[in-house]
Amino acid sequence: MRIRLVLALLTAVLSVLVGTPAQATRPPAVKAVTFNVCGNVCRYGEVSSTAGNIAYKIRALGASVTMLQELCYSQFLGIRERLARYGYSAEFARASSGGRCDDDDRKHGKAFGIAIVARGKMTGKVLYKLPSPYGTHQEGRAVLGVTVRLPGRTLFAVTTHTALGPNLSVQLGALRRWLVPIASNRPVLFGGDLNVAPDSGDLDAFYAAFDEANADRANGLPTFLPRPTRKIDYLFGSKGFLAPAGVASANTGYSDHSMYLGAFR
Repeated sequence: MRIRLVLALLTAVLSVLVGTPAQATRPPAVKAVTFNVCGNVCRYGEVSSTAGNIAYKIRALGASVTMLQELCYSQFLGIRERLARYGYSAEFARASSGGRCDDDDRKHGKAFGIAIVARGKMTGKVLYKLPSPYGTHQEGRAVLGVTVRLPGRTLFAVTTHTALGPNLSVQLGALRRWLVPIASNRPVLFGGDLNVAPDSGDLDAFYAAFDEANADRANGLPTFLPRPTRKIDYLFGSKGFLAPAGVASANTGYSDHSMYLGAFR
């Protein structure tokens, strides 16, 4: 009951924020979601309820593109299977291994990482490992990009989960050098758990090249729940291509992050 109430409220908020297109030929708004599932630590690798809940939320919210972090590969398979019949595509990128994740198969084992789910066709998967020069025992980090064909538009969707500590600036710098030039000439939707506050200088170049779903950089919606709550999850749309049309967030009750939603036109 609680999950249905939260989703009903979020859907209503996004519907008001997005509004009705002024012209029938105008492409529908892109409803984007990013969510750190905390699938290994908070969910202990559990598959059935985790996959079922996330798949239900994606459909109920009418999300065009959903970006997931801290996700076990076995949980990803459950989400993909539940959504495939409804026209969704999904891609996964292994960043590390999760101690509680299922040992799924010889190729992926206890794979733990990030994923993109979209209601449309995906092509041109790109996967890069992010540099981690400081500390050889830190959890691996990756960036995943796919070209997504949505009704009325095609965009490049990218997600990542950068690391706290000395590698953070290095990883954000690598992302900036790769992604900002791409965003200058095509629609790019970039989101994920960046583990950094909006006022960080490491994000200046991203705010210059993109519009964040929460247009007020100084007063972003908190997305990380342990006190003090703070914003570390983002949804960026490339300037001139994806203009923010609304933002919302909700605590799902089973992660240390809230689900973060943004609409773009």
